[in-house]
Amino acid sequence: MKLKKLSLLASLVIILTSCSTDSENLLVDFPMDIISYDYPLGSENVQGQTPINIITSSTTKMNTIDPVIHYNSVVLSDVEHTEENLKINLSAAEKAENYITIRGYKYELQQFHFHYHSEHSVNGTFGEMEIHFVNKSSTGAYAVLGVIVKDGALNSSLQTLIESSPSEIGSNSFQDSFNLSSILPAETNKYYSYSGSLTTPFLDLTPNQGPLTWFVFKNNISLTTEQLNAYKAKYAEPNFRVIQPLNNRVVYENN
Repeated sequence: MKLKKLSLLASLVIILTSCSTDSENLLVDFPMDIISYDYPLGSENVQGQTPINIITSSTTKMNTIDPVIHYNSVVLSDVEHTEENLKINLSAAEKAENYITIRGYKYELQQFHFHYHSEHSVNGTFGEMEIHFVNKSSTGAYAVLGVIVKDGALNSSLQTLIESSPSEIGSNSFQDSFNLSSILPAETNKYYSYSGSLTTPFLDLTPNQGPLTWFVFKNNISLTTEQLNAYKAKYAEPNFRVIQPLNNRVVYENN
């Protein structure tokens, strides 16, 4: 009887230890080889350019809660037609209230803007558009969230932004409140991440400033063909940069 009790106790310890180990492995630190918190934007990272074609069979898998997104609502007080794209700028107060954190480091949302077609591709497939949420730390480092937009159902939030855009270069100001989460995809913890660069103003292979941390969400949002045409009526020229060489960089996939 004592041997049976000891055997049962030993089995229980093994099970509990195994569960504890599995639990500890569920979340890992965000990889330091792509985080850019203490590294202000510069021109040193000429081999690490954006955008890239993400090949899903070659990604390195990870499982982390980062980035934690703290986006709320903003007032559309600065809706800018930059000639090449639509950009929504945030006020100083809104930047402090809308931010992401990576390994506890805070990056405040500066602005978000549009590209068409998408800049990133996944397994060679592009979207109709791509939205970039540009976040900046107090040290001058950048982290950008990329949302690929594909043809599909009508998106009323995108409709609001397209209609708010000036028809010509300049800015419009409204007092309407806009919910940022309405143009983020479902399950924002599923994404691809890598160290890259800015994609503007150079749309070719000329090196852009970097490095900065990129997050490209795996899930998309949608818009209709009519909505895309309404955007094109104000922004006639596509403003996407050509795909850049990966140059042995690691692309992480968070599941």
